[in-house]
Amino acid sequence: MSRETENALLLLIGVSTAIITLTGVFTRYVKPSLLPYLAATSVLLILLALASIVRDIRHGGHDDGGTGDAHEHPHSRGVAWLLLIPIALLAFVVPPAIRPQAASVTAVSTDVLRRPFPALPDGPAPEISLPDVLIRVAQDSAGTLNDRRITVTGFTMRDGDRTDLARVVIICCAADAQLARIHLSGPAAAPIAGYPENTWIKVEGTVPAGQGDSSRSTIPTMTALSVARIDPPKHPYAY
Repeated sequence: MSRETENALLLLIGVSTAIITLTGVFTRYVKPSLLPYLAATSVLLILLALASIVRDIRHGGHDDGGTGDAHEHPHSRGVAWLLLIPIALLAFVVPPAIRPQAASVTAVSTDVLRRPFPALPDGPAPEISLPDVLIRVAQDSAGTLNDRRITVTGFTMRDGDRTDLARVVIICCAADAQLARIHLSGPAAAPIAGYPENTWIKVEGTVPAGQGDSSRSTIPTMTALSVARIDPPKHPYAY
């Protein structure tokens, strides 16, 4: 690969990273807290590429990359330039959100050390993330969910003849995506079952106590008391 190609690739990688960082598309790949690192990386790559280009111009001419081969086949450079295609797609094509089927399923493991969790926020039905609900069911010895009406947001997911509330969770990046889900019962379960799969909803209800006593991995159940359809959130993942 010639130095011109190397410099072009480095510059395009830096520009692509800057574009997805500025537009917010990077949240389809990694969690939002990595924004400062992506911004710093894009600036560093662009500066390195520009510095290399300026150095080559000052040295006045073509550098064969140190291979010493003056008879490089013409088509080899053309193949190298094909590497620009996926890099350009990264910047200008927004990928769809991860499908639930592509994420590994996260069940509540109750065979863990239980500890008291902080009390839920004040209010008649505070909004709690679905992963937080599952963690409290599994590990909270203080019973902070008991007798509390909460609001949980997610999308509908079919499981046989029932409909679950689900959310794709990213721990660090899209490669470690996991599926958090909770069974729904109660008076609002019937209308929820009529929604198409992957419909985003906001559910108010309660989580019955006593679901963290088993030594097996289970999916807990939430008693849905009311439901409202919502637009898909800007960031579809939970972090």
